[in-house]
Amino acid sequence: MGSIFGIRIRLNPLFLAAALFCLFTGMGREFLLVCLIILLHELAHALTGRLLGLKISEIELYPFGGVARMEEQLELEPYIERRLAWAGPAVNLALAGLGMIIYARLTLDPALLLFFIRANLVLALFNLLPALPLDGGRILRASLAPHRGFRAATEAAALMGQILAGLLFAAGLLGLYHHFYNLSLLVVAPFLFYAATKEKRQAVYAFLRSLAAKEHQLFKRGALRGSHLVVLEEARLLDIFRLFMPQRYHYIRVLDGSRRCTAELSETMLIRAAQQKGLDITIKKIL
Repeated sequence: MGSIFGIRIRLNPLFLAAALFCLFTGMGREFLLVCLIILLHELAHALTGRLLGLKISEIELYPFGGVARMEEQLELEPYIERRLAWAGPAVNLALAGLGMIIYARLTLDPALLLFFIRANLVLALFNLLPALPLDGGRILRASLAPHRGFRAATEAAALMGQILAGLLFAAGLLGLYHHFYNLSLLVVAPFLFYAATKEKRQAVYAFLRSLAAKEHQLFKRGALRGSHLVVLEEARLLDIFRLFMPQRYHYIRVLDGSRRCTAELSETMLIRAAQQKGLDITIKKIL
């Protein structure tokens, strides 16, 4: 579509299909209003990211939401992801409040204004549900990551997304059974399940990116908090990586069968071994 504040705006083909459907069914005005609300929601994420020093490349709009894509990864900065996730729902709540003020003081089209208020409230409250890929899921992941690690936090939040998708689909089917037709639930649920499953599958790759980026952060900042782990020679790299915590640089002490310390490895050495030989290799084979 072009760019806003230097951020490219891209329309997904499904978005165009939904636009044509709404135009043919006489809901073009409402659809355009929802598009504007979604765009403002994603712009809030993008501009907040810029304020936090992130590089936002583009915003892609889907029929039921959007994605603000950035060049940096957030695995090392849970507090930044939390602030970034809150930005979109906060703007929707502010727009809903503005709509209420206008509704109380001005004589505009009440039906369209009420639709604007409801759409903002629904988008804000739905996005705050603690399930990936929603903003609430990212807030949940950012809260869990410092205690459980990024990968475990992502998997937990993505599982919540899959459960939510199942509940929405069941609610849609129940509505059909009782002659309450809400096709949006039946359409949104598969999209949500697919996105949550994708987040869950990509958790291990995002985690490995975070490990690779940590060494860069160490040299950039000059210091990172350290942490020691004690492992047996038979331990797999994947099992060791699951113990890693965000914003910690790890040193690993290796014990043999007699519980004697045979080596001390740095986190960087394990990452390079994983890149060369895979995650299932044992420490003993590395040594």
